[in-house]
Amino acid sequence: MIKRRQGHIVAISSIQGKISIPFRSAYAASKHATQAFFDCLRAEMEQYEIEVTVISPGYIHTNLSVNAITADGSRYGGKLSTSLLTWKRRVSLVFTLLGKSWN
Repeated sequence: MIKRRQGHIVAISSIQGKISIPFRSAYAASKHATQAFFDCLRAEMEQYEIEVTVISPGYIHTNLSVNAITADGSRYGGKLSTSLLTWKRRVSLVFTLLGKSWN
């Protein structure tokens, strides 16, 4: 890509690279790191006219979320809906401030 001075690097991250929710600290940290790495790479590749895009999908309900545990070892699944509602409001606010729509 550098030799040709063209290309496009695409990375898959998560909205949690920007906004985190409770009990997902390790996951959120890895996504923040992914976002930061590709932000730096984007700046480095600009001189070669190589684009860098990070795709950050929102929440996807899986059993991983349902079976998450809290610090004391209790299941987090029962608290999930309240936390996600708060999280969705925060994401919606971010998109509203950016002038974009999000459902």
